[in-house]
Amino acid sequence: MSDLDFPDLSRKLGRIRSRVRKNYFRCDTRFAQSLHEKLLVALNCHLRTCREGARVQRQLRTEANPAVRESLERRLGDCIGDLESGGRGFYPWHLLDAVDPDPDFGGYHHPTAAMWCPGPIPEWMAVGDEHLCGLGPILRRIAAQTGIRFTTYLCDTGIGPDGAGALDPEIYERPIGNFRYR
Repeated sequence: MSDLDFPDLSRKLGRIRSRVRKNYFRCDTRFAQSLHEKLLVALNCHLRTCREGARVQRQLRTEANPAVRESLERRLGDCIGDLESGGRGFYPWHLLDAVDPDPDFGGYHHPTAAMWCPGPIPEWMAVGDEHLCGLGPILRRIAAQTGIRFTTYLCDTGIGPDGAGALDPEIYERPIGNFRYR
C-alpha cells in the first residue's frame, strides 16, 4: 500500500487553491486570469485524485478478499500515477504550451515544430513573473510544499515587456500540445 498521505496533500492543495482564488481577483490582464483559471482546474483535478486515493487507502485497510484488494491496489496506483503525471514525476503540469524536457538526450520536445531540440528549453519560452500577476510565487510554493510542478511556457515570441496584451487570446486559451484546456 502507498505511503502517500492523501489527506495531508489534499489540505495543502486546498489552502493553495484558496490563495489562487484570492489572487485571481487581483489580476490586471486576461492572460493572467486565464493562467489562474487553468491552475484552479489543475488543483481541483488533484484534489479529486487525493479524495479518491484516501478512499481507496481506507478500503484497503479492511478488505480481505484478494481479488478486491488487487483491484483496489490498481486503483490506488492509478491515483498515484495521476498525481505523478500531473507534476510530481518527470512531466510537469503545463498551464500553457506543453514543452517537455528530455533529460536522457539533453534537450526538449518542441510542440509547434513537433521535433526534438538539443539543449535546454530557451529562456524566452518561459513566461516571467511580471506577466503572471502574483502566480509565480504561488507556483514555486506548490512545488516546494507538494512536489507538483507547473510550467508557463509559451512558444510565441509575442510576449514581451508589455505582457501578452497584443497576443490573440486563442494563443494562450488553447495552448499547443496541451489537451487539458480544449
